[in-house]
Amino acid sequence: MLGAALLGGAVVILPALASSETTTITAYNEPGLYGRHSWMPSTATVGPGGVVKFANPYGETRHGLKFTGGPATPSCTGIPVAATEEIGATSWQGECTFSAPGTYSFVCTVHPAEMKGTITVNPNGTTTTTTTTPTTTVPTTPVEPPSGSPLFGGLSLRSSQRGGSVKGTLDISRAGAGDRLEIDVFAKSASVAKAGRTARVRVGRLVRGSVSAGELSFAVKLSANARRALKRHRRLALTVKIALTPVYGESLTATRPVVEHA
Repeated sequence: MLGAALLGGAVVILPALASSETTTITAYNEPGLYGRHSWMPSTATVGPGGVVKFANPYGETRHGLKFTGGPATPSCTGIPVAATEEIGATSWQGECTFSAPGTYSFVCTVHPAEMKGTITVNPNGTTTTTTTTPTTTVPTTPVEPPSGSPLFGGLSLRSSQRGGSVKGTLDISRAGAGDRLEIDVFAKSASVAKAGRTARVRVGRLVRGSVSAGELSFAVKLSANARRALKRHRRLALTVKIALTPVYGESLTATRPVVEHA
């Protein structure tokens, strides 16, 4: 009888033990300019009273968390949106406790179209996680390409051009939509005006405050001094610097040489 009573007590506490398991969901940024943002893993299952930890390990990319559906409102601490900071934050970690069974949907407040996920509260108390994309390990520190590297896989810019303008196209991904685009064209000052000097001077500039996803064609007209120098020398060696700057975070740049011919 005592053994049966003890066994019955064990059956009662098993779901509580299962629900005490903790799952961690981390924000992930794919390397490169056009890398997507996602949650890793994007789905998890916990028991009633289960805890899910959320984290953003990146010091320069903002992420937030917002629940968009579910049978109840989870109890959260340490989450940026808990303080109505819809823009998210960098380098944070927090956790949420789920009591009511059902499915809870959530998004990142900064990247809601890309970063979506669900938490399922199973009354049986089983805790599982499912990783969707990507399959690689979440880095402990953000991975960013160095400034000046060929970041723009969707950049088309001929190295030899004519006509007094630098022309090209950019393929802006959804992740880059809304970024500020700046294209600067430089030439050696000796080539443009004052002989004997080797400093670079800007001879063209194009700025767009917010770009849309898709193919973007651009033409940066050279300054009057540069066009006169081009007419005089018949060719002009230029350096083109392209920068995309998100609302939050550092600019990502690409620098390419172009020779303009008269």
